[in-house]
Amino acid sequence: MSGTVTPLPEWTEGYALLRDRIASYPGPDQLRSVDLNGEDPELLRYWPNGVWVPASDYRRVILLGAPNPVVAAALDSAGWHESATMNLLAAKPEDVEQVVKLAETSTAFEAPMDNYDVVEVAEFDRPVARGRMHYGSTYGLLSDPDLYAPTNPDLARRAVLANFAGAAFSHALPWILLIAAEENSEAMIEGWSKATKISIWQQS
Repeated sequence: MSGTVTPLPEWTEGYALLRDRIASYPGPDQLRSVDLNGEDPELLRYWPNGVWVPASDYRRVILLGAPNPVVAAALDSAGWHESATMNLLAAKPEDVEQVVKLAETSTAFEAPMDNYDVVEVAEFDRPVARGRMHYGSTYGLLSDPDLYAPTNPDLARRAVLANFAGAAFSHALPWILLIAAEENSEAMIEGWSKATKISIWQQS
């Protein structure tokens, strides 16, 4: 076995914080996180080169990069299944939409929290979209906005992302990163590029 490991990028800890999780590092190439109650253990790492299965106490494994078919087969044989596929998208704030005009009956609110900022879009005072952004040293890391039956889903989602892009630009951050579901990744065209594939596996 090679002794060379690939350290995880800084944004991976931010990804845990965006989801209200507590992160620790069993090694430079692995990030373990639990929820605020110390439960629901999860492991994040790059796809291994050879046959590998995670420890049985993990509920979820997040693997970065191009999938390894040998590892995927080993996971499947050990009772794991791929539950979601996402993409890390990257853009310069100035290259993407920063202003979206909402209907007069809609408003956008911003709220700073401990580990991230929240943007919420409301229609007639009913929340219809919400997203989070964690500030890193050279980037803002965005979560894929959650939608709650807005009248115009595309507009509500764009409004959340545009608000965060404007905030990142005002903070002079060179990059914004977005962890998006695969189906939403295809809709992000102008200014965005795919940086890393993210595969999520769960115990069956």
